[in-house]
Amino acid sequence: MEALEKIKKIYPFDTLPIEEIEEIVSIAELKTYKKNEILFKEGSEPLNFLYIILEGEVFLEKNSQLIAHLKGGDIFGYVSLVSEMSPVSTARIVEDNTKILQIKKEKFLDLLSKYESFSKYFTKELAKRVHKVPKLRNSFQMERLLDVRIKDIKIKEPLLIKGDMNIIDTAKTMAEHDSTFCLVQKDGEIGIITERDIIKKILAKEINPSLAKAQEVATFPIITMDASEPLFNALLTMAKHRIRKLVIMDSGAIWGILDDRVVISHESKNIIFLIKEIDRAKSTEELSYLYSLVNESVIDGVMSGLDPEYVGKYIAELNDHFMARVVRLVEEEIGLPPCNYSIMVIGSEGRREQSLKTDQDNALIFEGNSANREYFEKFSERYIKYLLDIGFPPCQGNVMISNPYWRRTKEEWFKEIGRWMENPKPENILNISIFFDFRNVFGEDKLIDELWQFIFQRIRISKHFLPFLASEAIKFTPPVGFLGKLKTEKEGKYKGEIDIKKYGISPITQGIRVLSLHNEIRNTNTFERIRKLKDLSIFTPDFARDLEEGYRFLMTLRLKSQAKKIRNNIPPDNYINPKELSKTEKEILIDVFKKIEEFQKLLFDKYNLRYFS
Repeated sequence: MEALEKIKKIYPFDTLPIEEIEEIVSIAELKTYKKNEILFKEGSEPLNFLYIILEGEVFLEKNSQLIAHLKGGDIFGYVSLVSEMSPVSTARIVEDNTKILQIKKEKFLDLLSKYESFSKYFTKELAKRVHKVPKLRNSFQMERLLDVRIKDIKIKEPLLIKGDMNIIDTAKTMAEHDSTFCLVQKDGEIGIITERDIIKKILAKEINPSLAKAQEVATFPIITMDASEPLFNALLTMAKHRIRKLVIMDSGAIWGILDDRVVISHESKNIIFLIKEIDRAKSTEELSYLYSLVNESVIDGVMSGLDPEYVGKYIAELNDHFMARVVRLVEEEIGLPPCNYSIMVIGSEGRREQSLKTDQDNALIFEGNSANREYFEKFSERYIKYLLDIGFPPCQGNVMISNPYWRRTKEEWFKEIGRWMENPKPENILNISIFFDFRNVFGEDKLIDELWQFIFQRIRISKHFLPFLASEAIKFTPPVGFLGKLKTEKEGKYKGEIDIKKYGISPITQGIRVLSLHNEIRNTNTFERIRKLKDLSIFTPDFARDLEEGYRFLMTLRLKSQAKKIRNNIPPDNYINPKELSKTEKEILIDVFKKIEEFQKLLFDKYNLRYFS
């Protein structure tokens, strides 16, 4: 009964008649596997079953390297069934009590012949075909951190004390357990107290430790993460919150404490190591050296097949720390600012989706009036100079805070944004396309909140703004000819190539931005925006999956093309050569472009764009 309910919700089985689903479940084999059991091996006899994961997780590995991480609801094994060839990967169980429904080959082939929509999923469905492209990974450290889950490494067991314990007893308890920290329980809430807290908050202030309670010194609330998450996600979270210890949960209970020293012992060079070096750098020369290391590691990651979503987040997190460190260096030289302010990153940096060709796009908002302008003019000139010295490329369009246009008071920004929205001529639409992916990289979050509130308020009363913005997403038709073949540049420097950004990436980012603004979504990352739109039922799960995987594929093609050009001392650009793609990649690219056409049709109808085309 449990298997039936789950299969009824898994695409494409949910498209079958209920009687057919019931028969499938009644004749299929439901098996429970233990961790590290092997379902089938690479190069073994052709498979006899289609596998559907109901609970648990499975790794598909090729040449001992991970190529897919499958979870509940995922289907695999069908390539071997359809082709009658040996499996190209090894399927290994990675979680105890993994439940898999196994459908015999004969029944699966019968379903393919009887139901066209079911057959289409396994032969032409975009999202699944993307995963047929092998993504072998080398020993690149970012990739290893993605492959390793938190629960796969040994971490500290939790030490929990009551909040009313005094600091002397707290310190003794920590010493007895050879720990530099412990968790503190107070009124059902959990906090954390460290040796550093005791030194700074008690001893340094000459407070009697016998009179101070742990709950008065501890930090509440704790930041947590599930043990099933990749180690890479844990590192990003620790970096984002500037913490050295992360509380790990498993099945709703505290499972252990991930300490940065544990991570460093696991990986001698990782994002936390780099961030520590960035945060302690005392000059632009030191930062420049670290920036070169980051660029080299990113290119290695791209060439090894790292997911472009993680590439963007990795670059963004490190760049945020470079920028924050530069702010500190500038403030040390010219003094603290006279008012609250925020340095915003915009464009692809704001979306955390940088390519290897990206330049810096930033803006500055500050409180007060023109009396503060002189400080921020001096600050901005030095800030941008230091970024350039480190190695950040300049913005060709001068979208940098050294340009007064991108440096304004809060009231001035409200007025300028209002002007853009009231008069959506091409230069204003361009500014909106760059600016409306803004996020705070240093300074007051409150200013960013007020900007979003102002923008959403203006959108609610504007009838024409969103259609004008949506028209940008349908401006360029994907380059697929009448007979379904790719169309390339006819002449010039890029003859025989395709601008993957112009015809693929931009229509998606721009269209998704419009829908996100319409639904008051503050997420700026395109992948996250698509998922949010799915959660709000703006997209069906199938459409959201196809669009997300299509976007991932386009980003992968662009990043790999740019990485190859950099390795060959050629300036990176947004063009790809279809002749360098495999047959499978070309077919997938055509399908992605067709999905973009479908998305553009959705925008055309939703915003009544017949007057814009």
